[in-house]
Amino acid sequence: MQTRRIDTGYEMTLLPPLEQLVPADHRLRKLNRVLDLSFVHDAVRDRYCQDNGRPSVDPEVVLRLFMLQAIEGIRSVRELMNEVQVNLAYRWFIGYRMDEPLPDHSTLSRALDRFGDDVFNTLFARSIAQCQDSGLLDGRVLHLDATVIRADIDKNRVGQPGSSDPDARFGHGAGGRKEPGYKQQTVVDDTSRVIVGLEVMPANVHDTENGVRVVDQARAHLGRSPEAVCADAAYANGPNAAAMEERDIRWVSPPQRPRTTSKERYFTIETFAYDERRDVFTCPAGQTLRFIGVPKDRPDRRKYRAPRGACRVCPLKDQCTQASVRELKVGVHHAALVRLRADRDTASFRRLYRRRSPVIEGVFGESKQWHGLRRAWRRGLSNMLIQSLLIAAVMNFKRLAAVTGPLLRYLQSIIRSLEGSQTAHTTINHKRSHRALTDLTPQMVGQTH
Repeated sequence: MQTRRIDTGYEMTLLPPLEQLVPADHRLRKLNRVLDLSFVHDAVRDRYCQDNGRPSVDPEVVLRLFMLQAIEGIRSVRELMNEVQVNLAYRWFIGYRMDEPLPDHSTLSRALDRFGDDVFNTLFARSIAQCQDSGLLDGRVLHLDATVIRADIDKNRVGQPGSSDPDARFGHGAGGRKEPGYKQQTVVDDTSRVIVGLEVMPANVHDTENGVRVVDQARAHLGRSPEAVCADAAYANGPNAAAMEERDIRWVSPPQRPRTTSKERYFTIETFAYDERRDVFTCPAGQTLRFIGVPKDRPDRRKYRAPRGACRVCPLKDQCTQASVRELKVGVHHAALVRLRADRDTASFRRLYRRRSPVIEGVFGESKQWHGLRRAWRRGLSNMLIQSLLIAAVMNFKRLAAVTGPLLRYLQSIIRSLEGSQTAHTTINHKRSHRALTDLTPQMVGQTH
């Protein structure tokens, strides 16, 4: 029988508490289990008057709302608050009742200016620390790369006086298209895909500009150096190779094959053997090229030259140079680059490098597809950094929540089985049981990941 539903939208309805309406396996419940935002109030205490003025929105609520924006990839604060108004799980996550008025979107924007990026840096650092404390982080192999984020600005206003986003610059986005934006340098743990370091810069800054610095940031977060850092060929230069050697880190970044200005016609730098102890090169004909000085316009380069007259009678001159004598110009960190080129051809180097793309490109894809990193939500370098830190922290907490849930259930099942056993040899000793469960944790993290 055909029926028509009567509109009940205006009838009074008594509903149970939000706690009962949000499913036990909801993603926000899982995330909330691993969240500890108790630091927020102390972190922003000096940004509020403590004994005068109107009551503020709880700073933890503000942070939870911005985390919701990152969790769901919502582009604007206004849209975020529209969603929170009607979504029961969102209200539960921020601790608001169904009938409780929500903060205005303008209040959130002002709170963001009040907070600055310190709070979000702390949130990101704590997400890493919690992953490490849980045993989730391995930290032996890290991957470094950069991704471009489209700025919220018209192309014709980039770099112009009065631009709404004075920090945005042109870079190469998806498909090689030139577009205004920012670049996020990111360091990711190989086994867990936890983000352990990031920096944000204008899109026209070269990838190698802050590569070492963001690796140092990751080392500080982890409290130790990794065994290896993998990066694409854009990072493979002498300064980076030397910096990683100083830190006792294997630099897995394949350098380009060197060329001369005439491409393949003449011998390249690789055909000249370098003796670092004597600081000399030896050419294929056996002549020694010695250091003769530093170019005036390039203090980061060094010049080497063969003996005068040696090249004129050399049988290999046609393959070496058309000048009267062969000169070499190399970077001051050439020795490190030589060692990197030798390592590039080893099987272990290739094996490590193959892991780079699936891990870090997968992290970039996830952050852009699901969490809103594809485009800047707000304008300015500081706001772009806050967005990146929020998204990275949320992704780290996701990794932690995915492991912690199965692990806790497993440990609880062990406790129940131990407590149920009454044999003479299985009397429960609480301290010993706690120690045994703690010892099981790292192994179980690997199984549940």
